[in-house]
Amino acid sequence: MFERIKSGIPGLDELIEGGFLKGDIILLAGGTGAGKTIFSTQFIYNGAVQYGEKGVYATFEEDKETLARNMLRFGFDLKNLEDEGSIKILDLESLKGKGVSANMNYILSEVNRIGAKRLVIDSITAFLVACKEKFEYRALMHLFYKILKKSQCTTIMTCSIPLGSNKLGIGIEEFVADSVMILENVIVGADLKTRFLIRKMRGTRHSRKYHNVIITDKGLEIIPISIGTE
Repeated sequence: MFERIKSGIPGLDELIEGGFLKGDIILLAGGTGAGKTIFSTQFIYNGAVQYGEKGVYATFEEDKETLARNMLRFGFDLKNLEDEGSIKILDLESLKGKGVSANMNYILSEVNRIGAKRLVIDSITAFLVACKEKFEYRALMHLFYKILKKSQCTTIMTCSIPLGSNKLGIGIEEFVADSVMILENVIVGADLKTRFLIRKMRGTRHSRKYHNVIITDKGLEIIPISIGTE
């Protein structure tokens, strides 16, 4: 029996046979404001608080202080957990322009240093675009995938869905990941709502339906429409 990692996202684990497969690479795609950062922070925060699993959060999208401030509104005290040594927040803005090797080495060294079982890269789109070396993106993603798999760290990588496009990120991220999950903003009547879909998840019988998403003062929650798979 393969070991599964609890997601820490209310409503998700019952849709994916109890959790993510340990060591898998999960791509979380979505448009602006769909909740990718909240989802990813819950994965790291609840992993440490509820399951005793250390985590690393590597952010390209916003600086460390802004992330910590914004997540406090949901009760996620990232600074306190970092002070305790349970998590590590990496602000990769400072490494932009230093190349893919510097970023990879920094992330993996921190994963190994604290013994992390969970990793978030927010976002892989920004990570790839920031690389100055002349790499073919697909080859780079395969290399990064192999390195992360060796670490046995269950990893969520976020990527953007450009407005009006069906393409995820720069178009190759989803072909490398073990799992692809989508957070979509949709207009229902006069309201902007968010829905969730698991597009693929290797080695797992998972829901193939859309599910509603709500954001409360405790974070993001998935409301299963149907637990069964199609």
